[in-house]
Amino acid sequence: MTVRDYADFVQPLAHPGEHLREDFLPEYDLTPGKLARAMGLKERSRMERLVREEQALTPDTALRLARVFGTSAEFWMNLQTQHDLSKAAMAARDELAAIVPLKVA
Repeated sequence: MTVRDYADFVQPLAHPGEHLREDFLPEYDLTPGKLARAMGLKERSRMERLVREEQALTPDTALRLARVFGTSAEFWMNLQTQHDLSKAAMAARDELAAIVPLKVA
């Protein structure tokens, strides 16, 4: 298992929307609207907000992205989790540094 130390991060890890916008949409020649249709969504706004990094990825969206791109829902959820953890660690950097780890008795 990899343990990531967020103490020295100067910016959060990439949002899943950035991965979609930079890696997946161009590769498949998709717009957020075309992707939404391929995912069976009635409205494109969810995907538009996601690629603009204005909305977090939901489990439902992760399942749909996994199906449409042949990946796993865990891949997409892990991207969101790592992004969220890195943001939280940066925001609480001083408080986290002050915590003394416990030792086994």
